[in-house]
Amino acid sequence: MEKEGYITLTYRMRFYDKHVDWLSKTAVLYNRVVKHYYELLAQRTDLLSMSNFYLMRELEILSVGTREMKKAGEKAAFSLVDFPVIPLYFRRAAINCAISMMRSFQARKITGASMAEKFSAAPVYYKGMYKELKEGSVLLKVFTGEKWKWQQYRFCGRKIPKESVILSPAVYMGEEQAYLHIPVQKTVEDIRTVAERMKTEDKIFALAFPGGDSIAVGALISRTGEFLKASFFRGGLELKAKRKRLIRKWKKGEKKYLKKIENVNTYYAHLISRQILDFCKREGVTVIVVPNYRQAIDFSNKGYLKTDNFEWIGRRVIRYLKYKGFSEGILVSKVPVYGISNSCSVCGEKIRRYNDGHTPGRNYYGGQLFICSNGHRGNSGLNTARNVGKRFLSYF
Repeated sequence: MEKEGYITLTYRMRFYDKHVDWLSKTAVLYNRVVKHYYELLAQRTDLLSMSNFYLMRELEILSVGTREMKKAGEKAAFSLVDFPVIPLYFRRAAINCAISMMRSFQARKITGASMAEKFSAAPVYYKGMYKELKEGSVLLKVFTGEKWKWQQYRFCGRKIPKESVILSPAVYMGEEQAYLHIPVQKTVEDIRTVAERMKTEDKIFALAFPGGDSIAVGALISRTGEFLKASFFRGGLELKAKRKRLIRKWKKGEKKYLKKIENVNTYYAHLISRQILDFCKREGVTVIVVPNYRQAIDFSNKGYLKTDNFEWIGRRVIRYLKYKGFSEGILVSKVPVYGISNSCSVCGEKIRRYNDGHTPGRNYYGGQLFICSNGHRGNSGLNTARNVGKRFLSYF
């Protein structure tokens, strides 16, 4: 029996250029307010024993005061005297952000974490700070540097499903552009675990990511281990050619091409993950199995450039499959990688790999094809995918 649940997805919309400077000024003010409450909590850590609801109320009293205090002419202990007028819901969003940051610091303090010094949070817009959110535009309350003003902003991006629930959006400032992130709560019809599903599922879809023209290779396998169908998700050579041109320009010192490399990888990862999910929906599959690859290794001082930015996007495809699949009732499970690419999926013997036109000699280990000592042969990527599925089914 299927279990219903929910998932929250974030839709990223790009603002057009009109009055982006006001968004930037609003973000600066927001982070000043966050810092004010963060430093207040640093002095009054005893307040962190409260629930967030009562803690927010206490922080408002400490910074704004009560009606009785105002009538008596009393000032709040941590007054926002150095700030312009701060709207109620703007202040509450900043308070929630400061509470989260301080709780996080307290949890990590034992590991030697230090308190925040720079604040660059994205302003969260509660109702009362935005209205008329519709396809392509939204009315935001922004700080112009002198006063608060309602300003309509146009944006572009994906369409938000009509049946979903929209949560509080946030404004993110990029280096050159501003973005509206809209969290959307979507109903998921089936949130059963993999173990629960495998009591009734009659087939799975196992994947491998060989890194050639086939970015991903899939094997549809029955619950009893019978191989049913193969599917190749191509585009690797096209991706490599585009990326090669961009990398050449980036190495000449044109830094803007680094972002373009990232965008190309993102596009193909989204494309392949969507093709895989569409295949699973056509075949009635709700469990995808992938190799448990380790995290990509950084090779830059800033920790930004990852190996799959330049060579291989398998991890990225898996990452997209996980959140996209869950929202559509499809789960992704992982299995250990040892032995999945160097043994025959039929008999378990060691394999030798080769390309068309080459003789699979004793010392030849590369290539898209394989042969084993028992004469089994075929596509090495598909062989790996079948091994992935075989290992997964052995657990059940």
